[in-house]
Amino acid sequence: MKLRLLNNIILLRNAFVSTRRETGASLMILLLVTLVFTFIMWLAESGSNPDYSFWDALVWVIVKYVDDPADVVTAPVTILGQVIGTLVGILGIAIFAVPAGLIGSGLLDAMAEEKEMEKVSNHSKQLHKRFRRIAQSASHFRNNSGKVITLKRVPRYRSFPHIIMKTGMTNDEIIAAINNCPDMRLMNTAATHPIEAQGQDNLVVVHFPLNNEYGCMLDRGSDVTIVAPVALTELGTGNFAFSLAAMGGFNYVSRELSPNPDDPFGFYSMQKSKLNLIGDSDTKEEVKSQALHFMADLRELKERSEKAGRTHWFIFIVGTTKSAQDQVYMWRLATDNAEMLPSQVKGDIRYGSTVRAENEEQLQHFYDSVREVLGKYSVVVGGTKQPISVSLDNNGVLKSISTSNIMCRLGGGVSCNSLTLRIGYEILLHSSQNLIIAKDIAEALKSIIEPDKEISEQAQRCYLKEGDGFADDHCKTEVFESDPEALRKMIKQKSKEARKRFEHIDLDGNEI
Repeated sequence: MKLRLLNNIILLRNAFVSTRRETGASLMILLLVTLVFTFIMWLAESGSNPDYSFWDALVWVIVKYVDDPADVVTAPVTILGQVIGTLVGILGIAIFAVPAGLIGSGLLDAMAEEKEMEKVSNHSKQLHKRFRRIAQSASHFRNNSGKVITLKRVPRYRSFPHIIMKTGMTNDEIIAAINNCPDMRLMNTAATHPIEAQGQDNLVVVHFPLNNEYGCMLDRGSDVTIVAPVALTELGTGNFAFSLAAMGGFNYVSRELSPNPDDPFGFYSMQKSKLNLIGDSDTKEEVKSQALHFMADLRELKERSEKAGRTHWFIFIVGTTKSAQDQVYMWRLATDNAEMLPSQVKGDIRYGSTVRAENEEQLQHFYDSVREVLGKYSVVVGGTKQPISVSLDNNGVLKSISTSNIMCRLGGGVSCNSLTLRIGYEILLHSSQNLIIAKDIAEALKSIIEPDKEISEQAQRCYLKEGDGFADDHCKTEVFESDPEALRKMIKQKSKEARKRFEHIDLDGNEI
């Protein structure tokens, strides 16, 4: 009962707040009209009664609004005064009718809005259920006991027809639910095809993990961090990277959010000139603080490895539509010729490898292992089925890179190792075996970098257990949250903290 009463009070408050401008304007007009009527009545009555004051006229007009003022002030005796008195009587009706009508209208709007929000909230819950972690039947392996284990995953995306069929929601209701969920967005699968093969637009819904204002950061105490810097714009990269990180017990960092839907500033290239293209200064500052927080988290992971006397590995996952020959392309910043050159910077251009010279042998072992294990899988490229091909940029295919690239900013090749895996969308989105492919890559990397490190139960849950998407029973209170309102509060608070923390720091980490 108390809850219902409180809800009604909140509704009335919302109704008043939503109509406060209109109500205020009507009361202001009423005040002006009252003063005009008072002045006219005082002029009319004071001519026949010298003792009649402006105060008498004002009191009579005000009392007339709610009661018979004859017992308080002498009634007007002049014809003009009586006319004004009649008009005041009529105006008295409007005193209550106009504000009451406005507040009543606002109350109806507030009730309709509450009903709509309740509807959107229910649709949001239904949408989250479409992203329960489920088994990918084509991705399975035998454990040490010989038991066949089927890998689980959060669906890479859900199409509108699928959601409509499962929930009965309309297209507009789906979009409203997406707009209500900070951990979901619309994407277009047409962008995952080569330009010459891009067909009709196909909008899909994507769900992603979220635990800070830029996206997601999971620290598993590893010397390897899987990074999805373009998960915001490249469909499937974040989902694949999340699974790969869990399967190897690696740290995971992704960029999932931007305050500007037309944000040209990428967290992979991090070009200052692109940041300057964001016109709104407030939005620009928010994007910059997100980028600095993103970089700070990565640097903290690296520094922890350094303090322990170990080298940190960053593995960046990006997608590519140029996969006609190689579906997995390992890019570690090519040299200027076939020989390995030491890392060097000339102006704004970086040359050399982003893998340290003493770790080149480990890189080669990783490449050989991945090439061998992935060669047993096939994907369809351009309508033709072919084995997965893996290549390593070891012969100067790409000549140089800007120092603004995240691999350079982190000190790749100098203080850490940075490697980018450009993976074809045939694997990221269209393969029914992408989970087992991710597991094979994770195991190859783990066997070389951290062969003795155990994978935590929490990480294993992400690919061995079914659950409520990213916010499963374990994570609801510890890592992820599925309630949209709680997510919005978290993002707002984290954004406020990040802006304060990085207020006087530029993209290079220097004090402004």
